[in-house]
Parts: sequence; C-alpha cells; structure tokens
Amino acid sequence: MEFLTEEEVLDRLRRRHFVSEDKVYSELELEKIELAISEMPEVKSVEVYSYISGEWTIDLTLREPIARIFNVDGSSCYLDKDGTLMPWSPLHTAHVVTVTGNINETDYSKTVEDIINNDSLKTIEILDDLYDISTYVCSDEFLSAQITQIHINGYNEFELIPRVGDQRILFGEAEHIPGKFKKLEYFYTEGISRAGWENYDTINIMYKSQVVCSTRNLE
Repeated sequence: MEFLTEEEVLDRLRRRHFVSEDKVYSELELEKIELAISEMPEVKSVEVYSYISGEWTIDLTLREPIARIFNVDGSSCYLDKDGTLMPWSPLHTAHVVTVTGNINETDYSKTVEDIINNDSLKTIEILDDLYDISTYVCSDEFLSAQITQIHINGYNEFELIPRVGDQRILFGEAEHIPGKFKKLEYFYTEGISRAGWENYDTINIMYKSQVVCSTRNLE
C-alpha cells in the first residue's frame, strides 16, 4: 500500500504555502519544494523538476515498512526495508509483522547502518538484530504468511508468534538466522502437521540442528 498519496503531499505543501491555486509557475520555488518533500518521513527520495512548457512534476520513492514497533512507552513507529525508522501514521496502516516487548525506539535520526558502523552502539542496541530478523521474515513468502509478531523478552532474546495457534517460538539471539528459520519451516511442514498444533505451547529453535518442543497440559 502507499503510505503517502499525491493529495497528501500537495496538502502539506499548501499548508506551508509552497503551492496554491492562485500561484503561477514562475512563483514556485522548486528547490525548496523538493527539500520540503525530502524531509517528509515517508519519503525515501524525491526529485522535483520542470519542463520547458512551464509544467512541473514530482518524482518520489516512498519508504517500504517491514515491521511496526510498539514501544514500551506506548508509542509506535515503523522500521523500513532500508533500516530507517519512521513515525506511525494514523492515516495509513501497513500489514507488516509487529514488534513488542523490551524495545523503545523513538530516535528517528538513527538508522541500522549507523549502529552497524559504530562499535559502541552495537553493544547496546537491538535494532540491527531486529532488522535482520524482520528482513528475513518479510522476504520469505512462507514465513511472512506464518509469523505475525516478534517479541523481545527481558533477556533481549527474540520470540516469534505464529498466525495459527497460540505457541511461542523461542528464537533466541539474532544469530544463525537462515538455519533457525529453515528448521522452523521443516518442522511446520513435516513435524507439527502430523502431531497437531494443539499439542505444543513452545517451539524452541535456539539450539543447533534440533527443534525442542514443550507440550501443553491438555487435562
């Protein structure tokens, strides 16, 4: 879905008096218009240019959210596919994986790339790990259909919540990500379909080369 419509862009420009119905082309400040649009959090890149005829156009690329973060302070924001945070919008809702638990991301000037390139940030941040897991889930058709929520527990370990059933999938730290998800996919297609969803309350994929499950008390 589009996170920003053409009419919303123009409305923001009107409110800042960059454009109006009675403003002629010669009065438009295209460089300032381009800068104003580039500062919109939903916009990844923009170019504003004109034609010899006097017409002008806006060519922009929007950010693509991959996860919605629900912070411990009650606020909410999105993480996009380039590792950038963007504020939640009441006008549009993206159908992406949700993130809950021990997280509080409100500094929208910070990016995953900043964290990766800063050794001190890497020791205290979890956003880069969240990005790696969310990107993997988002890019995989099977996983994106199965996993609806990522929860960060008090140990800063990741737990996954599936769309079907009420199990917790214990993922652990953001390491060996492809291998863990391959184990989970195999278990979904070969194991749990035979045993039945209702028999398990946790599925642990933290350990190498095995899936450890705990069964629920059905009495």
